Amino acid sequence: MSQVVTATFENGVLKPSEPLDLEPNAEVQLTIDVMPAKSDIQRRRDALAKLMELCLTSPIHPNEPHLTRDQLHERR
Repeated sequence: MSQVVTATFENGVLKPSEPLDLEPNAEVQLTIDVMPAKSDIQRRRDALAKLMELCLTSPIHPNEPHLTRDQLHERR
């Protein structure tokens, strides 16, 4: 069985970006390919795409009642 996943190297440990389908104590062989760093422009494009997705999934309708300042800042 073979899996291709991305991981981040932090504090001497590889942290996969998604769960691995492995049995406990499974022995694996790693091949490391360093991925090019995303440019600042690409990070901004990714962030904008996520924001646009959020806006589309949770729209604010102009004809609905607006929350008051107290309602917006209510803490429970």
